[in-house]
Amino acid sequence: MKCVFPCGLWLAICLGLAVPLGAGAQSLTVRLHDTGYVRLSEWARWQGLSWRWLKRDESFQLTNQLTRLQFAVDSREARVNGLQVWLLYPLASRDGSLYISQLDVDATFRPLLSPAPPGSGRKVKTICLDPGHGGKDPGNRLPGRQEKDYTLRLAFELRDQLKQSGFKVLLTRSSDNFIELAERPEVARRAGADLFVSLHFNGTEGARAEARGSEVYCLTPAGAASTNARGEGARSGAFPGNRNNAKNLLLAYQIQKSLVRALQSGDRGVRRARFEVLRGATMPAVLIEAGFLSHPEEGKKIFTAGYRRQMARAITEGIQGYKKLIER
Repeated sequence: MKCVFPCGLWLAICLGLAVPLGAGAQSLTVRLHDTGYVRLSEWARWQGLSWRWLKRDESFQLTNQLTRLQFAVDSREARVNGLQVWLLYPLASRDGSLYISQLDVDATFRPLLSPAPPGSGRKVKTICLDPGHGGKDPGNRLPGRQEKDYTLRLAFELRDQLKQSGFKVLLTRSSDNFIELAERPEVARRAGADLFVSLHFNGTEGARAEARGSEVYCLTPAGAASTNARGEGARSGAFPGNRNNAKNLLLAYQIQKSLVRALQSGDRGVRRARFEVLRGATMPAVLIEAGFLSHPEEGKKIFTAGYRRQMARAITEGIQGYKKLIER
């Protein structure tokens, strides 16, 4: 996919410079929600995107030959080519115009619309899989079922499929033992892994029949609030994992896209969080919530080897899609 950001205009955005809009035109950049925003109509024009309201003053779509973006006004919800991606800041309105946060321009849309130039990415050869929980930490629980057991089973299946695809694979744990959160990305670092993938299954106490589907997390950029329920505020600073923000997001997007397509169980989106296993990762890293153990139908599927095999195949294809993009 070729870069769609004109260099001069992109530099203007990065530097926060105003571009002349004619007499009486509103400001190109504003300060909202204690962060910088760019006028959305101008950003769309720079990308060659056409605007169409889906529901007047509530939701709209921006499109070109390669891209379809959907937004909701005053919301963090967005879709990139049909896949849900949670924004770092909500779209904002001011004086009759809509604005998108500068941080989303830089850290959400640039990695997805304009990946790194060919040959700029490190080769993806070794992958560290992190089966969530273990030992004294069972994770989500149902009668006779514990998340820690099924993350390990998924990890074994995923390991086998990745190896068949030519990757080297290591696990942070291969039995029912407890490993400190900070130690998990350290295992990957010491082994020289190129990717870190933490595996989990969701659960909820209420509305059990409603919550289902997959979601993939990558590390929240400095200066933004996380999208997970226990997310920290926008005052949080940077962590080692933030060095790979663009690749983190691209990896999360490719895996979530593959999971949604293969499982058809629900798209809960690409999300941001400051989970400890993501903060300390020195290589591109994601945390996958592959489905809900607590959902009466999805949970039963997760307990079967065939469905986990399907999940592993989808994750493998997502990793292969990421590898193809950064090594092209």
